[in-house]
Amino acid sequence: MSRTSPNLTAVEIQAFTRFARDYDVITDGEVGVRNADVLCGPIINADSDITPQRLAASLLNVKSQIKFKSATYKAADALALKLSPDEIEAYKGWAKNQKLLVSLDGSEEGYKNVESLLSWMRGNSVTAAHLDMALGNLMNNPKPGQRIHFHPQPRLQDRSVVQGRPNHAWGQKEEPKKAAVAGVQGQEFVNGRRNHAYVPPEEAQKKVAAAVPDAWEEIIQIQLKDWVLPSQEARLQNEYNAGVAAGRSRRDISASLAAIIRDRQRGR
Repeated sequence: MSRTSPNLTAVEIQAFTRFARDYDVITDGEVGVRNADVLCGPIINADSDITPQRLAASLLNVKSQIKFKSATYKAADALALKLSPDEIEAYKGWAKNQKLLVSLDGSEEGYKNVESLLSWMRGNSVTAAHLDMALGNLMNNPKPGQRIHFHPQPRLQDRSVVQGRPNHAWGQKEEPKKAAVAGVQGQEFVNGRRNHAYVPPEEAQKKVAAAVPDAWEEIIQIQLKDWVLPSQEARLQNEYNAGVAAGRSRRDISASLAAIIRDRQRGR
């Protein structure tokens, strides 16, 4: 029996949507697209229409390749169904700006983020400001069962080969500078007279051991104070915490904070 139409019909789409709902098949994101291809592909390739009966038969053959709704997915979905259209748009817009946060990509981590964020709201309206506060609270003081997931970031760039040539300096550890004090500063008496430039060894050691200020960290601390509204403070702090949790360098974190401040100044 050949297909009644070369394109998917509204009846076929409704049949798949209903079947996916009844059998807990994920239809969101890239995972949903793959599920639809795996489940409906054999039916279409056989030149047949998509019907509940054929979907059930196809599922028996491809069940191991299908991703089903987990308990985490169902919990996140139940909370999302309570949102108004404006709140849904607010969440999507906010999530789009969270580059490090795992979003709705079909993963358990993405669904867990949605469940944790929306459950924190406890009846509050879903806005960018409230989501910033929720993210900060969940990162710093999560309750049992709540957790926020971020995309892993590379900690170190491989520079063992530069422009096709081996980099012999790659991986070499820099020898620590010796704390010895050279010249007359190391002599208490010179030609029988007291040397006023003399620095006792213990004092010299303290000066050498003194930590050099981290310039990027100082810049970050200034950036974290560049806010007007509490929600802006929360967003900066969340971006900083997320960068630290992901193992990003201070320079990269500072660049992300600068972009947030720049967007705010432009009225975005």
